[in-house]
Amino acid sequence: MSKIFGGRYEVLERIGVGGMAIVYKAKDLLLNRIVTIKVLKEQFANDEDFVRRFRREAQSAASLSHSNIVSIYDVGKDGDTDYIVMEFIEGRNLKDVIRNYAPLSTEQTVNLAVQIGEAIRHAHEHHIIHRDIKPQNILVTADGRAKVTDFGIARAVSSATVTHTGDIVGSVHYLSPEQAKGVQSNEQSDIYSLGIILYELLTGKVPYDGETPISIALKHLQEKAVLPSKINPRTSHELEAVILKAISKAPEQRYQSVKELLEDLRSVQAGRPAVKARENKEEDLDNTRVHRSLVPDVASALPKTETKENKTRKRKWLPWVVILTIFLLFVGGGAFWLRSYVLVDTVKVPKLVGFTIPDAAVFVKQAQLQLDPDVKEEYSNTVEKGKIIGQEPQAETHAKVGRSVKLVVSKGPEMKKFPDVKRDKLSKEDAEYLIRNQGFTGKINFETDPNSALPAGTVVDQNPAPDSMWPINDDIRIRISQGPQNQTINMPNVIGKSVSDARAILEGNKLVVVIDSQDSTIYPRDVVMGTNPKPGEPVQQGAQVIMTVSRGPGPLASLDRNLTASLIGLLIPSEV
Repeated sequence: MSKIFGGRYEVLERIGVGGMAIVYKAKDLLLNRIVTIKVLKEQFANDEDFVRRFRREAQSAASLSHSNIVSIYDVGKDGDTDYIVMEFIEGRNLKDVIRNYAPLSTEQTVNLAVQIGEAIRHAHEHHIIHRDIKPQNILVTADGRAKVTDFGIARAVSSATVTHTGDIVGSVHYLSPEQAKGVQSNEQSDIYSLGIILYELLTGKVPYDGETPISIALKHLQEKAVLPSKINPRTSHELEAVILKAISKAPEQRYQSVKELLEDLRSVQAGRPAVKARENKEEDLDNTRVHRSLVPDVASALPKTETKENKTRKRKWLPWVVILTIFLLFVGGGAFWLRSYVLVDTVKVPKLVGFTIPDAAVFVKQAQLQLDPDVKEEYSNTVEKGKIIGQEPQAETHAKVGRSVKLVVSKGPEMKKFPDVKRDKLSKEDAEYLIRNQGFTGKINFETDPNSALPAGTVVDQNPAPDSMWPINDDIRIRISQGPQNQTINMPNVIGKSVSDARAILEGNKLVVVIDSQDSTIYPRDVVMGTNPKPGEPVQQGAQVIMTVSRGPGPLASLDRNLTASLIGLLIPSEV
């Protein structure tokens, strides 16, 4: 018999073992879907302080909702076993991808790094630092989507290493220098780890390696990494500059936010300079110039004497002087061209947000600018489909005449198929859980239904309808049963009424009617002769009542028989 956690999650197979947990593929029997369950190892499960911290951090991480983050569905305890229920991802971890395919191309490397960076940025915006970014914690689907897992768990684990010193939690290859020193980690620690992953994707190797974790940690603190271009000559200078800034040993020399790192990565994608990565290099160059200016010009202080040898050298340099002169002429022409470009008039960029592309084309043309043909589309919950939600350059800024303006156009609200929450008669809590888990963020309005015969708290109706397409942020209406509302009442008097009228009265009082037909010469056909309980007696709503109905022949038939007998008596003389 297979193991079932929490009476709900049926284990199907074991799919991996980590430093602190055993990972299973399982089935959620309530929602009928495949999930991943991470079950804590006994050495951690017996540490109450760790378990308490672990559950708190996992619950905090469950608040994250991002396409590049593995969703946490549930945190539970089954007996003495603590577990986390997570989204099941079909794919492999990034470490397997590196082993099989690295070094990756610049395009593949940057694409994966941007996705991982977006996940980290989303977590940082919610004040959650991962602390254990490594390829083993990143899953890659068949279509190339990166999904980061174990957010918040590393922090819980770090507290447990005090008592479990034999375990190396995470991987020291991706550990930031401040983590190696035991200093409190921050956002820059995650940036450093992502920089190491970038290095490994591009070269197939980690920058710091050794025989023991301690030797590797010391290299993070003391040694400079080999330039990625020395290992992979195809590495661009811009991407190399991004990596080196991300893995700077001092946190203040790294990117100060993942947003800055993403800006440079997208610049590399677009073939533009990585501005933030170049800032440190320009400062170093300025310092070098300052130092050189302090060195005395010894050659200028020497006496100048012209010899035959010097004249010969001058003749040898003559062709080079000619070449240099020609070069300067070209440079002068280039300078003239550059000057003409710099002196091009600037115009104010019009506001395009809120307009359609045809309208924007008119405004842009009037401003002597042009539209970039590559229009980006994004979902918007506030702007209708087809209208502009972003532009670059921004409105009211100044740009050179003829510059292209890039647009972002609304795709309208993101639509998803709405689940059926009434078919299985889900409870209010399970219905809300299913709706949120499907990605719907709109307000859920719960209404009560006092007339439903279903148990209290059960879903009896929903809007939108099951399987219909619905905007993920629109309001939702769910009707919940109050349960049968039965009371004790006095039995209504329906004697003498027709069957239809009597039934309507009794059922209107929430009574279940059972009809018993009998012959009667007193009551006409289909007229109620009596009830059980009798009129005025107490009866519980929802109970069965017997209604006795006349089958006839009724009082007229009885009168006809008596009249016939009288006539016969008159016609037949009685015996003397």
